[in-house]
Amino acid sequence: MRFTDKLKSSLVCFLMVGITAFAQTAEQKKVEVSDDELGKIATALQGVQQINVQAQQKMMKTVVDKGFEMDRFNELYEASRSPEKNVDASAEEKEKFGVVMNEMQKMQTGFQKQMEETITKTGISLDRYQEVAMALQTDTDLQKRLQALLAKQQQ
Repeated sequence: MRFTDKLKSSLVCFLMVGITAFAQTAEQKKVEVSDDELGKIATALQGVQQINVQAQQKMMKTVVDKGFEMDRFNELYEASRSPEKNVDASAEEKEKFGVVMNEMQKMQTGFQKQMEETITKTGISLDRYQEVAMALQTDTDLQKRLQALLAKQQQ
């Protein structure tokens, strides 16, 4: 379903904004990560992913509970994110959309706190998690090591 895929990717970005808000976007330095630390990162990442799944389900339920069909909500959402997209909507529909988005923003705070707690429970600081997460975006060797650990943990 189109909405589900777009919402999932949007929600992941939306939820992770708070965690990566302070991460550097400048040129990345090579980050040294021990196998033990990478194991903690993998555990934290799995916990964060579980929270993301729960968040997606709760947010999608909110959309439906407020009387939107997924396709229509998706149209309004896309239009709200892109000024060049115009969508005809009644005042009532716009108001209802605003209520849903406001509820999602409130939920985001709770989900962000859960993610932060999940990360710190593994023994990794938020700053270190952010540093390694940024390194993972560009360091293919680190990506491979993490993927191997995740695959091993899921066996």
